Amino acid sequence: MPLYRCSICGENFPGALLGKLEPIGFYATRFTEAATPGEAEAQVLDLLRNEDVLNIPAELRNEDARMFFEEIAEVNADNERVPNSGFTFFVMGS
Repeated sequence: MPLYRCSICGENFPGALLGKLEPIGFYATRFTEAATPGEAEAQVLDLLRNEDVLNIPAELRNEDARMFFEEIAEVNADNERVPNSGFTFFVMGS
């Protein structure tokens, strides 16, 4: 099964997740084995939705928060997948 590297950007998440007043965004990279790029996208979305750091309490949720895939690329199966976790956060508008 092909290996995909997915580059994701999140925008307008509640800054309270990081103790900030302003909305935050993030970049993340995840790897997954999937039959198609569409399946890779669905798998990675499920992974991200289950990340503790993105577990947003109901009272902080807003409709402006979104995630989008900047790139979904098939890579060599020997490609290093470590750590396949973590985020690079930023304050929106900075």
